[in-house]
Amino acid sequence: MAAQIKVYYTGSPDHVADAGTWTKPAGATVVRVILIGAGGGGGGGDAVASATAASGGGGGGGGGRLEAMFLAGDLGSTEAYSPGAAGTSGSAGTGSGGGNGGSGGNSTFGGSTVSIHTAYGGGRGSGGSASTQSAGGGGAGLASKGGDATTNTAGVAGTLGGSAGTTTGIAAQNTSVGGAGGAGASSAGAAGGTGGQAAVGGGGGGGGGGKSTPTVTYTAGGPGGQSSSYPGSAGATASSGLAGSAGIAGWLGDAGSGAGGGGASATTAGAGGAGGFPGGGGGGGGSSITGGTAGVGGLGGAGVVIVITDFGGV
Repeated sequence: MAAQIKVYYTGSPDHVADAGTWTKPAGATVVRVILIGAGGGGGGGDAVASATAASGGGGGGGGGRLEAMFLAGDLGSTEAYSPGAAGTSGSAGTGSGGGNGGSGGNSTFGGSTVSIHTAYGGGRGSGGSASTQSAGGGGAGLASKGGDATTNTAGVAGTLGGSAGTTTGIAAQNTSVGGAGGAGASSAGAAGGTGGQAAVGGGGGGGGGGKSTPTVTYTAGGPGGQSSSYPGSAGATASSGLAGSAGIAGWLGDAGSGAGGGGASATTAGAGGAGGFPGGGGGGGGSSITGGTAGVGGLGGAGVVIVITDFGGV
């Protein structure tokens, strides 16, 4: 008999609400479980006066990945599972700062007979605002979620393998097992930073484009970071006023890339792209001028629970 593969995520046929129960098939010998936590959501941009610089929203951190192998006899007849919920989008600001994104949810398996196994979610990106930096969320590690970003302060790395977010520039590449950090945007209104790349977990989201002064200039959002477990490109940079590109989805069992940040605009700034499924960080929204419309942050990539059952010999 061929292996049985069950993929649980929000909206899938096997998905029940935000959790469910896996039932061990008769004749199972070995069970492989792959968990990927959800990516953090990007922060929203802000709309501020022409004489004031503004940062775009920060990108979300990538979710972590955990894999476990079990002898079927070590599992209960049923085991609970729960795929992590995507980090929510940060709202567009109207002069008091863009909203922060939401942190990515954890993906879990077990608890009936085996202990609960967890792949942690990425941290949120912070909202853009007048004359202050936004920051990217931290990437998840094996032992904890990525830290949430606040204004001027990037999210810390998740414990054991995560990668910290950054306020400007390029978030560090994560060559360990965790998710990558997201990027922010400078208080001077420069282009959004580049999300971190990840070797195993989800890529980090790019920062949204800002508005600079004294000559009013609207800048581009930064690209999201690639997840090298999937051989695709990172989320592309968005030019001024355009929405950020969505992250690239991962293959079965691999994490997705981070999303691009939205570009700034005098009229309607771009929204951050959605993080690649599963586990990519969402991009930050672009900023605008008073009277214009700032961009919302991008959703993080949702988490997933994959259960592969083998019916052959051990």
